[in-house]
Amino acid sequence: MNKAGLLRILKIFHRLEIPFALVGGHAVAAWGAVRATRDIDFLAAVLPDQIIELVNKFKKAGFKVDYRKGDEGDPVQGVIGLESMKAEDAEPVEIILGIKKMPTGIFERARQILFLGMEVPVTSPEDLIVLKCLAAGPVDLEDARTIFKIMNKKMDMEYLKSEFKRCRLSLEKLTK
Repeated sequence: MNKAGLLRILKIFHRLEIPFALVGGHAVAAWGAVRATRDIDFLAAVLPDQIIELVNKFKKAGFKVDYRKGDEGDPVQGVIGLESMKAEDAEPVEIILGIKKMPTGIFERARQILFLGMEVPVTSPEDLIVLKCLAAGPVDLEDARTIFKIMNKKMDMEYLKSEFKRCRLSLEKLTK
């Protein structure tokens, strides 16, 4: 995704007053753990009655849109996949429409970073670790461990411990 494509997405979030933050590989990189990634991932607080409007706005903005609702056992409540119709915007965007057990206040704790030349909110390292451990895939757990190792002295450990307890996660996952 180039800057113009990303700007179209961010404008739609702002117009609809949808809280959002960068997650996934680009958020992991923001906290010092650069790895390959094929897409740009955002977590967004989209209400069920906003989904159709959001999908339509993305279509009008020139995106190919794929909406998938999460299954009952899926921790992800839904995903909107976006691909630009322009060849130079090869990197797709995925908008995650909420994750079961995600920390409350996650968007308020997000921090602004420079991404593709624009200020974009990125999930705090503590919240990103929690999200990665909830997802529990091999890449997710490795991301969580790496962020924990890099940011350990700079994080709010009491908050992280309380979130792990709330979600019934073990901090041992991060130290293996």
